[in-house]
Amino acid sequence: MNLHLLEVQMQKCYNTSERMMQMTDDTIVIGYVLSGKTEHFGTLMNKYHNEIFSFVFNMLGNYDDTEDLLQEIFMKTYNKLKTYNSEKSSFRTWLYRIASNHTINYLKSSAYRKHSNSEVETSLLVGEENIEEEFIKDRQISEIVKIMKRKLSVKHQKILILHYFSGLNVKEISETLEIPDKTIYKALKTSIEKIKEEVTTND
Repeated sequence: MNLHLLEVQMQKCYNTSERMMQMTDDTIVIGYVLSGKTEHFGTLMNKYHNEIFSFVFNMLGNYDDTEDLLQEIFMKTYNKLKTYNSEKSSFRTWLYRIASNHTINYLKSSAYRKHSNSEVETSLLVGEENIEEEFIKDRQISEIVKIMKRKLSVKHQKILILHYFSGLNVKEISETLEIPDKTIYKALKTSIEKIKEEVTTND
């Protein structure tokens, strides 16, 4: 067997095993919480706090709003925990779905519109990796976020942030947003093209 193919297959097996272990660990903790040991919910909060904070902040660009929404998201997660079905998705995917829906509802609210004209607090952005190195090698991630907010729909912003900032793969994004894989691929492609076009125009 080709060595490269073997390495790819081994990596796939490792990734699958890692996801299964993560799902099992979360399911065990959830079982504790649902049995009355509610203090164990803190384990889930600590585990996912940073990445959910990153996702929400990259959607809002406001630290205080993100902190408020994060508390609401974890409270909603706790209240809905008994409805979680590990056979349908991982807890991480389910949590992102709750965070995504809650953030979108906030973006549609009058409370958000009061802040919508304020500058993005770029110094707190998490995930400083570039989006496609061939055309964004030296650009600050803050500029990319501003372009995203200006040029992309909220739906496409979510997809891009989930993929490039939160590290979810297409299948996980599909499960989180409950939309087909093909739609995810198309959204990523068109979003990158729009960002490329804006970057070229500004140069």
